[in-house]
Amino acid sequence: MKVAVARSGSDSAERQIKLSTDLDLPTIELPSPYSPREVTDFDYLLVYRDSRLLLQTTGGAQTGELCVDFSDAKLNHRANSSIRSQNIAKALGIRGSQRPVVLDATAGLGKDAFLIASLGCEVSLLERSAVVHALLADGLARTGCYGQEIGAILGRMKLHFGDLLEFVADSQQFDVVYLDPMFPERRKSAKVKKDMAALQQLLGHQADGAELLDCAKLLAKKRVVVKRAKLSPHLGSGKPDIEFKGSSSRYDVYIIA
Repeated sequence: MKVAVARSGSDSAERQIKLSTDLDLPTIELPSPYSPREVTDFDYLLVYRDSRLLLQTTGGAQTGELCVDFSDAKLNHRANSSIRSQNIAKALGIRGSQRPVVLDATAGLGKDAFLIASLGCEVSLLERSAVVHALLADGLARTGCYGQEIGAILGRMKLHFGDLLEFVADSQQFDVVYLDPMFPERRKSAKVKKDMAALQQLLGHQADGAELLDCAKLLAKKRVVVKRAKLSPHLGSGKPDIEFKGSSSRYDVYIIA
């Protein structure tokens, strides 16, 4: 998979140069405006537009783009609509005024971490893809643009770069470690969301599920929460202590004795 930073003569030239240097990615000069469909040498482009960092797919008819935007209406609707009664809150063990310190060890585009932080939890986000980490960092850096309420949520989120299997060696413990492993789909479906398809390509195959779960248990003081598709198998060989099932997803909870 090939990724490049697009330089289109915009006023973000300094950020484009820094991004390509930090991620060790090539840059390509493009006319302004341009169409990602015209680019055939790279699978994805990182480009700044309207002060936001976007990841664009290139070539073919199925082009699209990703951006970490914490002002997204659907995300905030979920955060504001009875989130405390939803399965994610139950799985985290939130009761009364108690708020666990959480490590989201597979941060992705940060949506679940945002929901967890909206519950009042301090959340550390761990992301192993340098490109996805850059998208997350850009989204968090725009805190001042989102307004006071969203800014307060983002103030409880702290981003880290790395893989859980390495992070576990020198990290502090957390009350809860949250996992949403990226595994290849069993069946191809046209309904797979574009952002999920792009993430699967960027992240590749996740580490062995049992190893991932074992590492999470070393970091968790109280519990490990694993988000799975409703009919997906459990991670590893052991069964979770608690399951919270929804219409399409399931939260497996492993209690740390």
